Parts: sequence; structure tokens; C-alpha cells
Amino acid sequence: MAIRITQSMMYSDMVGQMQKNLAAYMESNEQGSTQKKINRPSDDPAGTYRVLTTRDDLNATAQYQTNVDTAKGWVQLAMNILGNKVSTAITGLKTLAEQASNGTYTAAQREIMADQARQYFGELLNYANTEFEGKSLFAGHRYDNSAFEEGLALTSWDDNWSGVLNQGGYSIQGATDSTTLIQFTSDGTLGVDALTYRWSKDGGTTWTDATVAAGSHELVADGVVVTLDQDMTVSAADVDAGPGAKNGTLLYIRPTAVYQGDDKDPPPEMTIMGGQQGLTASASGTFNKNMLVRMDTAADLNTVGTEFTWSYSTDGGSTWVTAKGQTTGGGTVRLPVPGGYMDLDAAAAAGGTTVPAGAQVLIHPSRADLNYEIFKDTYISVNGVGKDIFGGYYQGKPSIEGDANLFEVVGNFIGYLEGNNQEGCQKTLAALEKAHETVLAESTRLGGLENRIEMASDVLSFQKLDQQERLSYTEDIDLTELLTKLTRQQLTYQTVLQSSSMIMKLSLANYV
Repeated sequence: MAIRITQSMMYSDMVGQMQKNLAAYMESNEQGSTQKKINRPSDDPAGTYRVLTTRDDLNATAQYQTNVDTAKGWVQLAMNILGNKVSTAITGLKTLAEQASNGTYTAAQREIMADQARQYFGELLNYANTEFEGKSLFAGHRYDNSAFEEGLALTSWDDNWSGVLNQGGYSIQGATDSTTLIQFTSDGTLGVDALTYRWSKDGGTTWTDATVAAGSHELVADGVVVTLDQDMTVSAADVDAGPGAKNGTLLYIRPTAVYQGDDKDPPPEMTIMGGQQGLTASASGTFNKNMLVRMDTAADLNTVGTEFTWSYSTDGGSTWVTAKGQTTGGGTVRLPVPGGYMDLDAAAAAGGTTVPAGAQVLIHPSRADLNYEIFKDTYISVNGVGKDIFGGYYQGKPSIEGDANLFEVVGNFIGYLEGNNQEGCQKTLAALEKAHETVLAESTRLGGLENRIEMASDVLSFQKLDQQERLSYTEDIDLTELLTKLTRQQLTYQTVLQSSSMIMKLSLANYV
């Protein structure tokens, strides 16, 4: 059946064709201006999703690269401090110890060496407090504060005292700028008997006599107060022999460094919230983050076989994982949690053995690591625990036992120099070697860490290049292809315009 074509129909159809070709032409022109194939989500919904995902990947990679750069700077600075600066200071101290061990040197000469040793001690303290971008390198997680501060410690030249002092069985109050010698001049037991002693701040050249009352554990020397935690047996010195190495009970009040940062020492701290009075909790295992444990139903820990429900959360209580437990009697129960176990003990609780519903326990592990994420869910720890590298005192006692404690070795050396103790200076030589090994071991560990960081940096560079190529393939226009397309569309549009113009000029009058 024939269809009559009217002028109106011809006009509408031609306008539609022109608009269609013009729209395609303008779309290609816009792509040429932006150099992008996708200028709005409707251009390519699937491609838009790939573009957004790839951009997120690029942003994440950029953050990882920033973290890697920060970690690299942190580790390289720490390596320079330990492998170069600290090692140089220890070498200088070894030279002093060799000289001071020589019997030809006098007390005055050792006093001059003591001044040099104190300078080295100050340098080591500064190195241990080095900061990177405002964060202390060796303070663990408390990087906002200095890792160490100078303090006083006690050294005994009496073997009967060594064990107690090494366990931190004393406290010191006050300050002194030189080693103070304390020497007992009567036999007896400190904390039981009334005793006489003397103290000196010039290496034993001059002495000041003092007494300690019966039952007292306090020794006072020029404003510095030493308090022992227990009774201690003392022997009188031969006052005419001077402060010799084995002359009675001889004490040195000398410098040390006190650690102010975090540690990695177990066990984790436990905080109970909502439990009855006397309820205790403990945890064992390896925990990388804080964990909340909650009793969902009440449970009498003194009965056997009672089921209860409990939950744990590793994200501060945002989400919980619920489990069922069963009482085992005896007032205690063990709950398995990620990384280990948590034990509740209500056997001696004043509030009874029933743990109420809603009671919570916060497991707070000792955290000293400053972690940087270098890949998705892959972290690298860059900081150090100063007490495990430099030693010193921590929580009232030496943080490293024996000669591996650098600050203690140097502090003792200063005491021996200022006390004119040649035998002590000889002992310092071997002790410095041991302490140096500890420092070099940490420097070696950091060297391996630096290699890992370098490898991560290379991988991230390749990863970023791959992501940029994928983004370009999805989003960017092919300029050669676009120019060909624009030429074709322009020709098509001009053809439509010309043919439309010719057709619209035709009418029935042309055939009359």
C-alpha cells in the first residue's frame, strides 16, 4: 500500500536526521576537547565503573608510596645513627677505657677522661632521642616524647649487693653532676643496725661522715637520697686505704638514662568494665590490636557445665563475633580469642562468682611498633624500642641485663673514672664490646628492613604504571581514530544538509 509523503513528514524526518548526525558530531568534538572517551557516566556505565575503581587504586598506590618514602627516611636515619654516630661514640669510649685501664694514669688524669666520657654519654643520649618528622625514633609508640631522660643509678663494688641492685631494689631522689661515692665505715645490716658511712664527690680525695639510724634504709649524700627496698649486709672499709676496688661496701651514685617510651613486653594490660568487685582477668598469646570481650549472658563460674554466650570485638565495639561457652567450675573460665586466650577468675571476688551479662574486658597489648601500610593489609614497623637497643633503666631496673646495656656500661665507666677505679675501667673494655654488638645487631636488622622497603618501592612504581595504562586505555581517546571519525561525521552532516536542501525545494509544480 502506497503512503503519501507530506511536506511536514519530510521536514520532521530531515530535522531528526540532522539532529542525530549533529549530536554525534558534537559528542566527538567534546571528546576531542577533553581528550576523554567518557565525559559522563551515561557515555559508558561499565567503563565509568572501571575508571572510578582504577582511580581508587591509583590513590591507594600514591598513599602507599608516601608511606614507603616515610618509612625509608625513618629507617635510613636510624641506620645512620646506630651504624655511624653511635658506633663512633663507642669507639671513642673504648679508646678512653684502654687508657684508663693503664696503671700509669693518675686519679687526676682519669678525672679528665671522665669529662670526655660524660661528653660521649651526652652524645649517646642525644642520638637515642633523635627525631624524624617530629617523632622520636626509639621511643616505641610514644614517639611524641623523648625516648630517654638522664637519671641516676647505683653501682656496688660489693658482690653481696649486685643481685639486688640489678633487680632495681632501690630508688634515688635528687641530682648530682658528678659521681658520688658512699663507703661504709662500720659493719652491720642496713635496715636493722645503726651504721656509719662517708661520702665523697671528688673521687675519694675528701670525705664527709654520715650516719644512718637503726631500722632505716636511707642513705643521704649531699642531698641525694638512696633508699633500699630490703635489709642489706655491709662491711666496713679500711679508711686509710682509700676507695680501693674491694675496700668494704662501696657504692657509686653515677649517671644513667631512663627509658620513657613503650615496650613490647607481655603480658597485655587488662581493664574490666561492669564486672563484680574482685573479678580479675588475664590474657596469653600474641595480640596486635586492642580487643573487647563481652559477656552476653550471666555465668556462674563456680558451677560446671552451664552454657553461656559471649562476644569479642577487634574494632572497638563496632562489630562483634558471638560464641558459646561452657563453665568448667572452680570460679574460672578460659575464652579463646584471636591470637590467644583470655581467662576470667572470680574465685576470690567479693561480689560472688557470677559474672553479670554486659561485663566487658579490654585487652590492651603492649604496642611499641609504628606501622606503615606499604601494600593492602601489609604493614612494616619502622621504629625501635630504645630500651632494647641502648639499655638504660626502665620501670625501676636495668632494661637489659649484663654488659649489653650500653647506657649502664657507660654510666658505670664514668663512675669508675671519677672514683679512680682502675679495675672497673678494665672491665668496661669487654662490656663496651658486648654493648656495641647489640647496637650493630639492630643496625643490621634495619639494613634488611631497608632492602624490603626498596623492593616495595620498586613494586609500587610498576603497579602505578600499570594502573595508569589501564586508566588511559579505558578513559583516554585515541586521537588518530577520533580525527578520522570527526572527518567522517563532518562529511556526513554536510551531505545531510545538502540533500535535505535539495529535497525541500521539490514540489508538484516542478512536474507541471
